[in-house]
Amino acid sequence: MTLVERLNLENQILERDGMSQYLVKYYPQGAFYYIYGVYTSNSRREYTIWCQLPEYYPNICPSVYVHKPNPLIGYGNITVNSYGLSHNMHTLEPNNVGEVQICHWRQSRWHSGYTLNRVMLKVMLWFEAFEQHLSTGQTINDFVTTMKEA
Repeated sequence: MTLVERLNLENQILERDGMSQYLVKYYPQGAFYYIYGVYTSNSRREYTIWCQLPEYYPNICPSVYVHKPNPLIGYGNITVNSYGLSHNMHTLEPNNVGEVQICHWRQSRWHSGYTLNRVMLKVMLWFEAFEQHLSTGQTINDFVTTMKEA
């Protein structure tokens, strides 16, 4: 299967699962594929995510960033980036413009059989856990369990 065929299949799966706001698009000026979409949480807050698919996708896990709001402000008016690489907040290193990187999959556990709908489901769960963090001050890890090592 070519990359284009794979991404067409990914888009069909995303549409089937009601996630058409996250369809993969091509950016010709940069010659890369990406996802850019808005998630509206159960409390009606909007979060824009951004994901440039890596050159060797689907063999490499894609990175997902919170594009808006930036900075992402958590409980107690503390920026999520102030936690840095954080197990408790399920975040990785931010990108060069300070966007929070959501930890959605362990790179060591990723394989090419996983599809973007699974990534987006985890991202949506992260946002709902973040909403609980905003209300209670508890960490995202209190609401979302971590993948166990094999």
